Amino acid sequence: MANSAPSNGIDNSSRRSSRRRRSSSSNPFTTANADISGQRGRRRRSRHRGESKAPALMPPRYRLTHVGLPQTGVLVIIGALVAALFLGGGGTTNPDSETALQVIVALTIALQLLWPRLQTGLGPVPRSAWAIAALVIVIPVAQLIPLPPSLWHALPGRDVEVAALSLIGAADRWMPWSMAPGRTFISLLATVIPLVLLLVVSRTDLAGRMWICATIVLFALLSIPLGTLQISRAGGHNWTLYAYSHTGVIVGFQANHNAEADVLAIALLAAGVLACGWVDKVRNRTAFWCATGLTVAILTITALLTGSRTGIVLLPVAVIGCLAMLWPVMRQHMSAGRLWLMLLGGAAVAALALLSGLRSIDRILARFSNLKDARSDIWKDTVEAIGTIWPAGSGVGSFPPIFNAHERLEVVTNTFAGRAHNDWLEWTLEGGLPGLVVLAALLGLLIWLLWRRIVAERSDQATLLSRAQAVFACGVLVILGAHGLDDFPFRSMALASLAAVAAAMLLVPYRQATQPLAMPRPDTEPDADTAAATGIVAELA
Repeated sequence: MANSAPSNGIDNSSRRSSRRRRSSSSNPFTTANADISGQRGRRRRSRHRGESKAPALMPPRYRLTHVGLPQTGVLVIIGALVAALFLGGGGTTNPDSETALQVIVALTIALQLLWPRLQTGLGPVPRSAWAIAALVIVIPVAQLIPLPPSLWHALPGRDVEVAALSLIGAADRWMPWSMAPGRTFISLLATVIPLVLLLVVSRTDLAGRMWICATIVLFALLSIPLGTLQISRAGGHNWTLYAYSHTGVIVGFQANHNAEADVLAIALLAAGVLACGWVDKVRNRTAFWCATGLTVAILTITALLTGSRTGIVLLPVAVIGCLAMLWPVMRQHMSAGRLWLMLLGGAAVAALALLSGLRSIDRILARFSNLKDARSDIWKDTVEAIGTIWPAGSGVGSFPPIFNAHERLEVVTNTFAGRAHNDWLEWTLEGGLPGLVVLAALLGLLIWLLWRRIVAERSDQATLLSRAQAVFACGVLVILGAHGLDDFPFRSMALASLAAVAAAMLLVPYRQATQPLAMPRPDTEPDADTAAATGIVAELA
């Protein structure tokens, strides 16, 4: 009996412990509370050891379903965009490259339409994209339609033309609305490339649009080594691709330093989209944020070295847009150490760039010290020409001959004003009142599409990447529209193509419903304990 007592005690204690284990395992909330308590203890121990409190993985609702290699249809679009960026930056003073671009893009898109395999990954063209394209071309097409003599004789500003044709007995011929129909036809052809890109980019999904943004970033980065040669004039050469180009500043693959500044600012926004697409795909987040900060710093410094005053003033728009894309992620898991490392890396790159281009920085600052140039005189004479031709307009592309006829003799120099250096003013001269009505309709349509996109991004189907692409589209249109107040970005095929890409990204992406869950909002994100308990209960259920 004495030997059996201990054995009974052991059996009873083992039975009590087994009952406790069964009761705890049968209650999921008890298990969840135990796991949460363990997590709290581990978090307290890790904080004592100085470890980061950031979560190891991205919150599930941040993640994309899959961002693999671009599909065939997207690759064709990327090829057309690269051609537009590389060959479309010469402007009207370099028509050979633009002619080659039109042929290349026409053949590429025609091949895609004829071979269905090259349309893999693309959806149908949205009706809103067709509406934008129709509004863009309606004025130049209408201006090329021949009118009877009774109509075009009555148009304002045509008295000299009627008198000249009367001398040879040709005043009764049918003539188009445009006063320079040849230039209007060339301008109509120039809109084909941006409109084609608008229609094809509107067919892409989120992943395809991310690869398009990656192409923009890569193109901008490739222009930087060439810009280094341009600003240093290595070997005594200008290193520009065009006969008529700005020298002594960075122009990259463009002929105008203002256009290069816009390309770099747009690439800065595209870098934010690319970072949002890959933030949950990398394992080493320190390296990821360092690479992101380095890219932002390089693009920003290079944009400063272009010497474009308006481009530099508009650069904060791109920086703020990029930060707006990345802020939800940075707030979730950016530790103070990583943030300081990224800032120090960007400061180091900025210091090296400033030291290597000190003379260029002096020239750029000198440009801000004297803001007076010929633009004010050009604007004044353009307004005078508008008053003479209003409300009909002179025809798209007709600015040079119309402006020359109204330029004041006291401001005539040995230079030639090929543009009004204000896209909005030049469009008013060429389109007249009908052009302004169409422009108002186009802006209204874009604002309506932006509102629809904002509503879509506030829904539960929005993702971090879709939100970033909406910010990219809005930022690009704001930068180009604001720069158009004192320059002519929409007259460049390269920048017009980027504007078309941005307008297409305002539209809801193809198959957005198949993209994964929504981005968490800061005010509704559950804490770690609640999330852990919910996840454990779901697994046990």
